[in-house]
Amino acid sequence: MLSGRYYPRSFTVLVIVAMSVLTVPLASGLINAIHVLQGVAETQRQFATNSLVVTRDTRRIVDAVSQMQRVAGQYHLLQDTEFGPALRSQRDALNSQLDALDAQLTDTQARATLARLRSQSRLLYDKLRPGLFLDSAQFHQLDGDFDALHAEARTLLEQADAAVQRDTRTLETEVRSTQRRLFLLALALIPLTLLLAAVFSWMINRPIRELRASIQQLGRGDHAPLPPIGGPQDIVELGREMEWLRQRLQALEEQKIRFLRHVSHELKTPLASLREGVGLLGDTLAGPLNPRQRSIVDIMNGSSRELQKRIEDLIRFGGLAADAAKPAHAPVALTPLLQGVAERQRLSLDTRGLAVEIGAPDVTLNLDAARLETALDNLLSNAIKFSPDGGRILIHAEMRDDQLTLDVCDAGGGIPQDERARVFEPFYQGSRQPAAAVKGSGLGLAIVRESMRGLGGDAMLAEREPWTTCFRLTCPCALTTH
Repeated sequence: MLSGRYYPRSFTVLVIVAMSVLTVPLASGLINAIHVLQGVAETQRQFATNSLVVTRDTRRIVDAVSQMQRVAGQYHLLQDTEFGPALRSQRDALNSQLDALDAQLTDTQARATLARLRSQSRLLYDKLRPGLFLDSAQFHQLDGDFDALHAEARTLLEQADAAVQRDTRTLETEVRSTQRRLFLLALALIPLTLLLAAVFSWMINRPIRELRASIQQLGRGDHAPLPPIGGPQDIVELGREMEWLRQRLQALEEQKIRFLRHVSHELKTPLASLREGVGLLGDTLAGPLNPRQRSIVDIMNGSSRELQKRIEDLIRFGGLAADAAKPAHAPVALTPLLQGVAERQRLSLDTRGLAVEIGAPDVTLNLDAARLETALDNLLSNAIKFSPDGGRILIHAEMRDDQLTLDVCDAGGGIPQDERARVFEPFYQGSRQPAAAVKGSGLGLAIVRESMRGLGGDAMLAEREPWTTCFRLTCPCALTTH
C-alpha cells in the first residue's frame, strides 16, 4: 500500500500530474515520429534533386560529345577558321559538364567511366585542336575515337541510371525500415501508456474506494473503527473526518441503546403494577363485574399484554445491539431446531390455517442456537402476520461451504421495491400492513438482523419463486461430526 508521502498534497494535483505523465510518452513518440519523417522527407528531396541533376548532366555530356564531333567536322572538313572558337567552346563545355558530373557521382564504376571519358576527350581534342586542318581521310580516321567517346558517354548514362535505381531501392528499404521502427515505437508506447494509466487509475481510485467502503460501513450501521485512508492530504483529512463521524454515530447509538434500555426497564415496573391490578379486577377480588365492566377489563388486559410485548422487544433489541460478546457456540441439530420454532407458533398457525413446509439437511451445526432461534421466531411470526389465511410458509435450509443459508418465505402481498432497503431499520413499518393484524413495534426485522450479525452472518431479502416475500439468513458455521 502506498503511504501518503508518495501522493501530492491535493487530489487535484494528483489528477493533473497523472494527465501530464500520461502525455509524456505520447508526446515523445509523436516528436520522434515527426523527426524521423522529416529526415525521410529530406532524404527523399535530396535524392530526387541529385537524381535529376545526375541524369540531366549525363545527358548533356552525351549531347556535348555529339556537338563536339559536329563542330569538329565543320572546322576540318570545311576548313573554315570561323569554327575554331566554336570547337574550343564545345571542348570547354564538355569539360565543364564532366567537372559538374564528377561532383555529383558517388558510384565507383560511373566515376571510373567518367575518368576514362575525360581522358579520351582530352586525347581526341589534341588531335582536333584548331590551327592545323585535317583532310577528309585524316578526319575520318578519328571516327573510331569518336565512337569510343560516344560509347563511354552512353555507358556513363547507363551507369548513372543504374546508380539512380540502386539509390531508389536503398531509399525504399530505408522507408520500410523507418515504418517498422515507428510501428515498434508505437507498440512500445501503447503498453507503457496503458501501464501508466493503470498505475495512476489505481492511485486515484484507491482512496475513493476506501472512502466508499467507509461510507458503506457507516451506512450498514457498523461502528467498528474505520481503516485508515491513504492518498493525497485532502483525502486523508476527509478520512479523519469520516472517523470523527463514526465516533459521533457510535456515541449516539450507545446513547440510544442506553435510553431504550432505561426507558424499557422504567416502564416495566408500572406496567407490572397495572397488569397486577387488571388481573385482580378480572378475578373479581374487588367485587363482581357487570358485562360492561368485564369488557373494559378485557380490553385493558389485552392492551397491557401488547404493551409488555413491545417493551420486551425494546429490551431484546437493546440487548442485541449492545452485546458484542462472542456468541456461545454449541452443537445443535438443525432439523429439530426448525421444527421447535414452528411448534412454538403452532397456535397462531392453526388459527390462520397455515401450513409450514420445512426442508433442511439432517446435520448438526456448531453455533449459538439462541440467537438463531430469536431470528427465526421473528421471521416466522412476520410470515404468519402477512400470509393469507390457509396459505403456506416455507422454511428451507442448506449448507454451502461451511455457511448456513436459511430462507423463510411466504405468499403474502410482498414488499414494494422502494421499501426493500429499509425493512431492517428499527421502528420502520411498511405500507402494506394487514388490515386485521395488530400493529407491531417495527423491531422484529431489526432484531433478526442484529441476531444474525451477532453470529457473524447477516439477514437480507432474496428472490425465490413462487414466493412473494423471502428473507434469507446466512451465517458461518461448521458441521459437527459424531
